[in-house]
Amino acid sequence: MATGRSTCADCASNGGDPLAMRELHFGAATHIDFHRTSGPPLTMSQSNSPLESMVAKAESLYTLPAVAMEVIRLTDSDRVDTRALKECIERDPALAAKLLKVVNSSLFGLVGKVENLTQAIALLGIKPLKLLVLGFSLPSELLTDLDAEQLARYWRGALTRAVVARQLAEAKWQIPGDDAFLVALLQDVGMLVLLQQLATPYARFLAQVRNERGRLVELEQTSLGFDHRELTAALLSRWHLPEMYTKAILDTPSSEDTSQSRDPRAIVQVLSLANLFVELVGEHRLQVLPELLELGAQYCDLTKDDVSKLVSETEPRVDQLAGVLQVELGGAINYTQVLTAAHQQLSEVAADAAGMLMLTEQELYDNVLTESRDLQQAVREFPQYRTAEPANNLGERTDGPAATPRPRTMAATSSVAHANALQRLTAGVTAAATACRARREPLSLLTCETTVEDQSLGIDCRSALEAGLQQLASEIDLPSEHIFRLASSTIALVLPNTERRDAVEIARTLAEHCGDAAQLAAVQLKAGAAQVAAIPKGFDSQCLIDAADGCLEAARASGGTSTKSIEVY
Repeated sequence: MATGRSTCADCASNGGDPLAMRELHFGAATHIDFHRTSGPPLTMSQSNSPLESMVAKAESLYTLPAVAMEVIRLTDSDRVDTRALKECIERDPALAAKLLKVVNSSLFGLVGKVENLTQAIALLGIKPLKLLVLGFSLPSELLTDLDAEQLARYWRGALTRAVVARQLAEAKWQIPGDDAFLVALLQDVGMLVLLQQLATPYARFLAQVRNERGRLVELEQTSLGFDHRELTAALLSRWHLPEMYTKAILDTPSSEDTSQSRDPRAIVQVLSLANLFVELVGEHRLQVLPELLELGAQYCDLTKDDVSKLVSETEPRVDQLAGVLQVELGGAINYTQVLTAAHQQLSEVAADAAGMLMLTEQELYDNVLTESRDLQQAVREFPQYRTAEPANNLGERTDGPAATPRPRTMAATSSVAHANALQRLTAGVTAAATACRARREPLSLLTCETTVEDQSLGIDCRSALEAGLQQLASEIDLPSEHIFRLASSTIALVLPNTERRDAVEIARTLAEHCGDAAQLAAVQLKAGAAQVAAIPKGFDSQCLIDAADGCLEAARASGGTSTKSIEVY
């Protein structure tokens, strides 16, 4: 947050020392224009759509506390009745205590202790007070019974985005950062709703998107028919927050000039850059750095040095703000190290052996959507899916029908995403079969999946598989065009001129390398190998794929690392 002095009249009683508000003064000399909105929620033109059902349920379950709504109303005026504001906040003793704690924190460095709300309101100022009240007043039902790791991820992303948005708005657009801060802070409230209402399917979907470094909004649109930001905008509209907030969340940034002061399109561009920043440092999507630099230069002449400065300033401010709001952020993330890694990735000219597993955007989306069947089923059944008790933790729900189990075999999966993966594999097997038939060589197909029995160990199966395959590729001739990803931790290897026993040996070697990569024996490799020795004319590649699939399924039923094989005639 900006560290400059403020001349805001709200802080006049501060004796001319505006920071006092060094890190908490969320604005210069203007007030946020809060006003009530009316009419139907945004983006809900289709009657009984999944989004409309979700918003209706969320509105009944998650409402802003009455005190927060009253604070918004009382401060929606050029002349604020501070006595009425004090009496309103006093009706919520917990909120009053939090505000007093902020004023008495090290952020202010006051000599004497502030013991009453009248002094606290005078020191905070109206705009910072309003923002803190909203930050403290998110419906408690949204935050309870959620897994601590998911909640920590949410808060780190929200606070990082809010701090960056405010810094960009003030430094690059020279506009007050209040609105940008609050829009960025509230943007992902819809994610909390989805975690509460869809529970395990959505939590697994989120984990898969993060593992694959995918773009959440696009994948939600495909799987849900809407995304969490649309849900947020509709809910904020029901909470009577300013229409400009919902529009900023929903609008797509344009390349038009927004240098004029108070241009409402500026906040959309600010939010776009802040979201890319969170993807970079929070989700470790290093590949977004070029986009951040390109759009930043286009929107506001943002340079590499600006980004580096933003990184160095953001992390301590996020930690400080988390302390003020009394939220846990989980394990520390070194933002500077993430940025350094992203720059290093950009500077590398030659791809190393791991490049064989680099996915196109479409392949990545296909892989994630393959894993999203439970989520799609949950949305189809909503609101019947969850009608009684809330989730007792991230991995359990207490009522509703059982989620549709994920198919365990390749052939059993009928999703479009998996069909695309199989189509690519079929084409690869067909091409190899044609070449092997011409040379009178055998052809083998090996399908492999990494798993762990103890999920609490936090082992990344996908990373172990990639590292193991990289090591394998350095030992044998394994062209990248013969490697096909079927899911996050499942691959298929097309092996021309390879006997079945050699394919089994390759699986054994790969299993060893995967275990070495994870440095734990807990990583298991399940594999299925199928061979055709004499390829007939008009050979159906699906026969080899089905055979390898069947062997993989048999290996899954076995304990520990296992490979099953078969010969196709």
